[in-house]
Amino acid sequence: MMKAARFYGPNMPLRIEEIPVPEVGPGEVLVRVRASGICGSDLHALRGAFPEMPIPVTMGHECAGVVEEVGEGVTELSKGDRVCLDYVVFCGHCEYCSAGRSNLCDDLKCVGFELDGAFAEYLCLPERQFLRLPDNIPFDEGAILGCAVVTPYHALRMAGLRVGDAVAIYGAGGVGIHAVQLARLFGAGKLIVVEVSERKLRLASELGADETINALEEDPVRAVMDATKGRGCDVVMAFTGSKRAVEQALRSVKKGGKVVIVGYCRDPVSIDLMEFMSNEVQLRSSIEHNRWELARVIELRASGRIDLSKSITHRVRLEEINRGLEMLEKKIGDPLRIVVVQ
Repeated sequence: MMKAARFYGPNMPLRIEEIPVPEVGPGEVLVRVRASGICGSDLHALRGAFPEMPIPVTMGHECAGVVEEVGEGVTELSKGDRVCLDYVVFCGHCEYCSAGRSNLCDDLKCVGFELDGAFAEYLCLPERQFLRLPDNIPFDEGAILGCAVVTPYHALRMAGLRVGDAVAIYGAGGVGIHAVQLARLFGAGKLIVVEVSERKLRLASELGADETINALEEDPVRAVMDATKGRGCDVVMAFTGSKRAVEQALRSVKKGGKVVIVGYCRDPVSIDLMEFMSNEVQLRSSIEHNRWELARVIELRASGRIDLSKSITHRVRLEEINRGLEMLEKKIGDPLRIVVVQ
């Protein structure tokens, strides 16, 4: 038997239950979970944003651990290997998978939402859902690579960022903060971060932001325009679900620029389509990631090109999962990433 944090419906705490350890089938790998990150998407799920979730289901989609057992036909992984979870489960043969866009798979399922996830002592999935985690990456950092780091990597690719582009990042929380370092690696020129947390703004400066703007103290659109001599940014990225912040992001882009929406914003947003059309502004969205992108961010962390040492602000035990979720939702302690460690 093993402990697992199970979802039983919206607006209910997760239940810590004893359930059987999954049996390993052909082509599958059983992983002893060592760390699993708590994500804003988990909060959305708990508030009923994903009605397709089965009940019950074990939540948790950011995970790193150690291979405990391998099934018949497994060729790439062995018992004792350190691994990172790729939570995006795709079919591999639909139109989108064939085009290298498995994040848009017609039969896409996500671990921790449609499939049992990593808020548990063990996790069993097909071999291809795990990538090797180098020895120099701690398990807690390995867990957040699978969502909090690879999500902004994919978003920056969707932005088509060019060397020297001025970039504005709205929202420097547990996902957006990693876009700061990654934007530098992509070749960003002037890099501006908009936030409401002074601590996160200070960290953004440490990680490479040229200018930081506290949206509670000044008009961020005016501040972005002032910082770019009235032109706006080539690329504006919204990592926040705040309607107001998204609308401000839409007004911070230059003529011919691009706005990429990454954060979940369920409220209707007003867009001046005539202004967008007249200025040839491109509005894009970004969702999930592709497997090779996760392999790339693992490589970036292993080589020391990105620093995650300040990304994880709080750690909790599996039995404390609901406290961790509450800390993230209510911003107790101004958290970035909270990780369940085992």
